[in-house]
Amino acid sequence: MKFVRPWMLLAVVILAGAAWWVFAPGPVANVAAAPSVLVSTMKLEPGSLPATVTAYGSVAAGPGAEQTLSTQASGVVGNVAVSLGQSVAAGQVLATLAADAPSVAELRKARDAVAAAQAARAHVAALLASHLATNADLAAADQAVGDADGALKALQAAGAGRTRNIVAPFAGVVSAVLVAPGSIQPAGSGLLRLAESGHMVAVTGVTPAQAGAIAPGDAAKITLLNDGGAVVDGQVALVAAMPNPQSGLQDVTLAPQGALPLGAPVEAVITTGQLNGYVVPRDAVQSDAQGSYVFQLDARNIAHRVAVQITGNADGQSVLAAAGLNPALPLVTVGAYQLDDGTAVRLAGGAGN
Repeated sequence: MKFVRPWMLLAVVILAGAAWWVFAPGPVANVAAAPSVLVSTMKLEPGSLPATVTAYGSVAAGPGAEQTLSTQASGVVGNVAVSLGQSVAAGQVLATLAADAPSVAELRKARDAVAAAQAARAHVAALLASHLATNADLAAADQAVGDADGALKALQAAGAGRTRNIVAPFAGVVSAVLVAPGSIQPAGSGLLRLAESGHMVAVTGVTPAQAGAIAPGDAAKITLLNDGGAVVDGQVALVAAMPNPQSGLQDVTLAPQGALPLGAPVEAVITTGQLNGYVVPRDAVQSDAQGSYVFQLDARNIAHRVAVQITGNADGQSVLAAAGLNPALPLVTVGAYQLDDGTAVRLAGGAGN
């Protein structure tokens, strides 16, 4: 029997160890990636949001609420006491108009005509007493006196030949100043325009497509953009049948339930109906070149991308059409932006870890 030398035994051990190191299998790879993204989810429930259209415009005088103040007799504008957009009270002096040379001359001519008609009438009366004129002649003379006197009184009532004040016939807002001090204005000239304070409207513009969804009576929220964001309730009074040639938009006139300052810029949110579907936080919906999408989780907490159709947005929420969505699976809300199709997730609160 041969004895194995120690050095030969050591060589065998070393060779065996080297073989095991070379040919031993590596660690078994994980079949599924370890969950790495923390998300929150929600259960899909049918719901609705108001369908709205947002429009921009400004405050204007309502139909029939604006009046042009004009002069009945010619004159020189002496002073304009108000400015555009100023609120005025009924009876307040808005401007003064001084007599001009033509109106003074016309008034003098009318007075002379009255005096001449009265003298002619006295002459006819004397002839009638001497039987040199008839009652018909006297009646004609009386008619001439009446005509001359009527013409004089009309000029006096119009203010011809004297300085007069132009006053506000009602409480309102000056919507236009049409004259300047020192200018000569003929009879009938417009001096100012005044809009009644309680009859303001908001005139906004929308695209033709948006106009088709709006109807008179629709509720609206009107926000004043230069008055600290004050909000006034209102409703649609009129939708124009065709685009405004200046803006290319269709005018939508809103009747407010409160006071609005003339000329103020406004934003109006008009409610046109209801949007039905699944209501989700807007941050839950992602988008890329392929369109809008969300993530739903299967029973193993694996995220799956689902293409969706957004039917509307309001107040930080979106309404999704039901097509493609599985109401039995939770929808990812917080953390959706970190996901890819097939990502394993952890649920906030410890579930699914």
